[in-house]
Parts: sequence; structure tokens; C-alpha cells
Amino acid sequence: MNIKEQIEDLKKQIRHHDYLYYCLDNPEISDFEYDKLFKQLQKLENENPLFITSDSPTQRVSGAVVSSTFEKVKHSTPMLSLENSYSLEDVTAWNQRVKKNLNTNEDIEYIVEPKIDGLSAGLTYINNSFVSGATRGDGEYGEDITENLKTVKNIPLKLLSEENITLCEIRGEVYINKKDFQTLNETLLDKGAAKFANPRNAAAGSLRQKNPQITAERHLSFFVHSFGQIQGLKEGKEIKKHSEFLKFCSKAGFPIQKNIKVCKTIEEVKNFLMFLQDNRDNLPYEIDGAVVKINDYGQQKITGYTNKSPRWAIAYKFPARQAETKLLSIGLQVGRTGVVTPKAVLEPVALSGVVISNATLHNFDEIERLNINIGDNVIIERAGEVIPKIIKVSKKNSDGYFLPPMQCPSCGSKIVKEDGDVYYNCINPSCPAQIRRSLIHFVSRDAMNIDGFGEAVIDQLLKQNKLHNFADIYKLNFDDFMMLDLFKEKKANNLMQAIVDSKKQPLNKLISALGIKHIGDKSAQILAERFKNIDNLIGAKYEELISINEIGPVLVQSVIDFFANPKTVKMIEELKMLGVNTVDPEKDTSFSPLANKTFVLTGELTSFTRKEAENLILSLGGKTTSSVSKKTDYVVAGENAGSKYDKAVKLGVKILNEKEFREMLKIPEEEPLSLF
Repeated sequence: MNIKEQIEDLKKQIRHHDYLYYCLDNPEISDFEYDKLFKQLQKLENENPLFITSDSPTQRVSGAVVSSTFEKVKHSTPMLSLENSYSLEDVTAWNQRVKKNLNTNEDIEYIVEPKIDGLSAGLTYINNSFVSGATRGDGEYGEDITENLKTVKNIPLKLLSEENITLCEIRGEVYINKKDFQTLNETLLDKGAAKFANPRNAAAGSLRQKNPQITAERHLSFFVHSFGQIQGLKEGKEIKKHSEFLKFCSKAGFPIQKNIKVCKTIEEVKNFLMFLQDNRDNLPYEIDGAVVKINDYGQQKITGYTNKSPRWAIAYKFPARQAETKLLSIGLQVGRTGVVTPKAVLEPVALSGVVISNATLHNFDEIERLNINIGDNVIIERAGEVIPKIIKVSKKNSDGYFLPPMQCPSCGSKIVKEDGDVYYNCINPSCPAQIRRSLIHFVSRDAMNIDGFGEAVIDQLLKQNKLHNFADIYKLNFDDFMMLDLFKEKKANNLMQAIVDSKKQPLNKLISALGIKHIGDKSAQILAERFKNIDNLIGAKYEELISINEIGPVLVQSVIDFFANPKTVKMIEELKMLGVNTVDPEKDTSFSPLANKTFVLTGELTSFTRKEAENLILSLGGKTTSSVSKKTDYVVAGENAGSKYDKAVKLGVKILNEKEFREMLKIPEEEPLSLF
């Protein structure tokens, strides 16, 4: 095979395995074998960029960051909303209207699908390739979210259909599984960010991210439910029923719900609706009802539409899962970054087959909005929530609302709330309630990189009262590790060596490891370069910090608050005494081709991550910024570079492709990068 045929063959294999894994949950090969195929394709495409197509599996996360608003696009046919029903009597009445419209007394064949609680989207394919996607919007116009939809793994970028479908718009629901939703919220809370109220909000918020990379990290999924148009079917292959359309979609590579039923009578419909309602909690995703449609497209056409909805379909909405109980107390939890969140402790009550004794209150602004306090009777609901939430007070048995704490419930330190923030924070890094998560971050690969110092080790050492802050890590000895479960001499020695090695980490890694709120890897690098040692940073004034480019007021105040705590300063003194590096040694980069040069990175790099490239530039005396200007020396453009590339061309800034960038750094093609 020639190069083009090899690339097409690899793409076909990967699409096949994507379909088996993401749509059928029935993989044929291991992750290792899949990664091998994927890397082969990447290598061939990098060497032969003329053969890269937008529907290649390598192009899923390839879009540029959206700078402002999403563009408006018109749907091929309107995406109408459905008429809602809230009882079986409503469904019976709708069935009578359908029969009247069809002028028949015979039973109608219906198809019933679970109604996913997500965000509707339309996917347009031309000649079998995915070219654009949009939200439902107002039904006539939606927002262009093509690049974000490309990141959804079970949406095919190329139809598997043997037919050449010249044009089609497939419609469905983008959603997030319950498990992934819970993980996402836990991650957001760990970062000090606001969590999503329910899976639908999570899906909608993730699809409207300006950066497709963030969308890709949210683990979204897609289910087909309808179409706008289909052109290009072979003669004699006309789709006459909705059940046939779903089979067509399945063969083309789209995911189809398993819990769909074709019903011959309205009684079958109602029985299946009750089955779905009773078993909704057993599904891995949230549904808020079911959709009943006439299965036959000819009958759908006769039945017609109102101005807003099709007459041939109706949405049966499940009753809200609510219960009344009493708020016994409000517990306070402290996360890794010190965010203090309230949790409702309830008088146990049965709801949807389970006994509920706790509910989320989100934050203290929510408590004030609800005007809720201990002793009040409340209504709780499990609509799209992994943990039930309180939606209102049903009987006020107290005065006023529960006030936020002035001190940390764990360590007694002062609680602060920044302007514009909804969260209250404990800024004591030695707080027992947040020390565990802080330790996990401190030893992680992106921080001090202590290999082998995992969560199980941290949990055992905390239980034995061996760890109280970061400095205690460097006071541990061989015997301390030999007392832990599953530790033998070799493992203990390896971990001791990893601890010793971590003392040599550069200053920026230490600053990042300290877990200062809002300070990530890049901000830590900037602070390390500016202040050169930890003492200078501790003593930095507001004016010094705010004068630094890319360090805004929120980050400045976070740094000042962190180092204003005497416990923090004492701990850092201990780290210094224990031999941990707290300075940024001067690097002789005068002979480096990157010395004092400013770089902007754009597009998708394949040899290394954006973060690795930035670290490499910084280590060789260069600088990185996020925007292109006349002062920019080089723009490094990866695949699918966007507006930054265009601006560089306009300003006459030197543009390097990935190969030229590697040559500038004198990095051979196959040599792995070694960063710090």
C-alpha cells in the first residue's frame, strides 16, 4: 500500500474500534494495541500533512480557542420542542387526538425512548464526513459548537455506512453519565471552583466552553433521537419508520439507547412508561421522562405539526422525586484548597427507593437564598442530582438563616471570602481537614514528583500521626515506611530516594506544590522567575506582584493571604532546613537560541504537550505569552492553528512549524524530551 492507503486503512481500523468501544461497549483489542494504531496514524499524518483530513480520529481535539461568542447557524429544518404530558391520562388523550388526525380506530404503532436530560445538538455530515454541529438554540438558529462536538468520543467523525450519504443532519442529546458527573464535581471542588447543579447543566456548560480541550476532559456522550434531513440513500433504501432510522444510525456508527421499545398498542406504551419510571435509577445516565412517537413516517406526515411541536410525538415527564423532612443540622466540610462547604443533615426519609439522610446546600449564598436554618421543614429533590438537594423550606421553625462560620471548623483558623467569590475559605495549609488532599497534590508528578508516595501511603501515615504538613514528609525515615502495609526493604529504600530527589525540584515546582489558591503551573513559573527565591516571594508587596504581566488582582491577593499566615512561613523555614530547594538558580542561557525570545504556542502539538513545550522554552531562557503582538519573536504553530496564526501572518511574526521548532531546540525526531 502507498502512504495514502496506509493512512486510510489505519483510520478505518480506528473508527471500527472506536465504535466497538464507545457505542457497543464491546472492545476487540487492548488499550495498548489501540494506542499503537493511533500513534502509527499520527506519525504518518505528521510526515505527510497533505493527507490529514478533518474526519481523522487524530483531529478530535483540534479546534482553536473561541475568542468571543459562538457563531449563529441555521438548522436545515426547525428543531421543534415537544408537547409535555404529566400523567397517563394525558398520554391517553394524546393517543385519541392522533387517531382522530389519522381518521382511524385501529391501534397505532408507537416507539418509546427514554428522554435524556442533556443538551440537544444537530450534527451535519457531507459525503459521510462530520462537517459542523450546533445547539438547538431557538429551534431555527443554533450556536456553532463544531470543535467541541468533535471531542465527544462516541460521535463518529466519519460515518461507517457503506453508502455515500451526500448530506444529512443527525440530531440527538449530549449528556454526561452519573459517574462522570460526580467525578467532575469533585474535581471542580478540589480546584476551588463552583460545581454544577445537575448533569444537564454540566453537559450544557461543557459544550459551550471556549476551549475544546476543556470539553474533551468532561467525558461527554451522545445519543441519537431524530434527524433533520438525509440525502444520498441508494434507491430502494428508503427509511419508512423511526425504528428503521435508528438501525441505520447504529450501522453508521452512532450510539443508540438500549431501552427503546416499539409498542403495538397504547396500553403497551403506558406499561413501558411505568417500567422506565420505576427503573430510571438503574440507568447510568439521568432521564427526566420518555418520548412517545408514531413509528411510521408516513403517519407522522399526515398527523403534522402545530406552530411549536409535532402532533405525532409527546414527552411524558416523570413526576418530580421529592419528599418532605426536617433539617437536623448543617455540617461543614473543608476541601483541598480550603473551600468550606455546607452539608445538610436530615431526618431520614424514603425517596425513590432509598433512604436519604444528607443533602447538598452548595454554598452559603444558597442558604441565604433559601432562608434556611436548623429545625426547618424542607422539601428535598433528586432531579438530576447524585446527592439530593434542598429546593425550599416547607415550614419555617427557626429565625433567619444559618450564618457562615468565622473560623475553620477543623483548625479554628480565620475564614475568608474574596470579593465576587461565593465560597468561604480556610487559608491554613496545615488544616487537618484539607491536609490529606494537599499532601496528595504536593507529592504528585506535576509538583514535587515523589514517585511511590501514593494515597494509601499518605492515609496510613496520617492515621499514625506522622504527617501534619509538607515539611513532615522530609522528616520520615526508613523505619516509618517499613511499618506500613505491603512495604519491604526495597520499596522503602526507593521511596526514601524519591523523597531525597524531590529536594532538588526547581522553585516553580515548589511554589505550585504549596497549593496556593488560583496559582497553577504557569503562574508558579512566572513567580519563580521574578522573585528568584521563596523569601523574596514571601516578602513581596502588592505593588510588586500586581506589576507582573499575567498576574491579576485575584492571584495577587491569594499569594499575599497565603504567606500572611505565620504557620505557612514556619513550615517553609522547616523545608529550607531540611534541604528542600527554595531558590531559582541563575541559568546561563546566553548561548541558547531561545534566550530572551518571546514565543506564542498555537494549534495542537503532537511531539509533546503544550505544557511541556512551555517548560522547555522557559528552561532555555525564552518566554511564553498567550497573545501575539509586534513584540512576539516566534509563533509555534501546530495542527489546526487558528486566529493566533492569522495574526502572526498579518504582523509579519516568524512562524515555526513543529519540525522547525524541534530543529531550533536541536531535538532529534525520536529522542524523548527531558523536562527538569
